[in-house]
Amino acid sequence: MIELTSEQVAALADVDAKGFVERVRQALMSEEPELVNTAFLWARLWRAFNVARGIGIREDAHLIEFLRLEAYSPSFYEKPAMRAWIKRSGHSADERFHDFLCVLRWRIEHPEFVGGLTYGDDTGAAAGERRRGVWAGFVERWKGFAGWCGYGGGGKRGG
Repeated sequence: MIELTSEQVAALADVDAKGFVERVRQALMSEEPELVNTAFLWARLWRAFNVARGIGIREDAHLIEFLRLEAYSPSFYEKPAMRAWIKRSGHSADERFHDFLCVLRWRIEHPEFVGGLTYGDDTGAAAGERRRGVWAGFVERWKGFAGWCGYGGGGKRGG
């Protein structure tokens, strides 16, 4: 049996992590061709991966969603509200991030409750609609992420 030093094990883990990030990047670019021209996408995803692991996110599904968010909203994890949410005590980082995704999805699906909408404002209820607000850029991308919060699909909570 081959015995590896701790440095060799760390190097293998690094290669595996970089392969994971590259697979996510390739999937993102095949789903959203405009990301091909995004400057420094791999470097941003690698940094986000390390941030996610550093705060305790371990589940592959959550790591993938963390990287997806980074692709569409650079450095989202540095926003004060996100930092406060993810560092709350009482649950694992995976559980807190899962809850964050549920809240994000709900806000996307219910723009009338996000705030600021009044009678006559566009809520994006019809096909081909015009969307406004902070969540507008996420709507179409998140529609395909079935499985969160009991909406069906292959995703599941916990693990």
